[in-house]
Amino acid sequence: METLREIINSNALTKIFNIPANFRNRNVEVIITLVDSEKRVATPRKSAKGRLRRYANPDLIHMEKGAWAASMGEKHTNS
Repeated sequence: METLREIINSNALTKIFNIPANFRNRNVEVIITLVDSEKRVATPRKSAKGRLRRYANPDLIHMEKGAWAASMGEKHTNS
């Protein structure tokens, strides 16, 4: 694996990186390595909606609109 290492003043990096205050005006070591493009294959991600679809109950969908209000009414009414 090829690597490039160089010690430079951190002020030279301010246009490239967000440098923390404790790194400013100091020498830092910059290490650059090549990234193998074959290893960085993006996998498609599913949304939470897609992951939870198997738990959906189509018979209850018509009740969703007022479910929160009904739940709070049950919880906070004096019995």
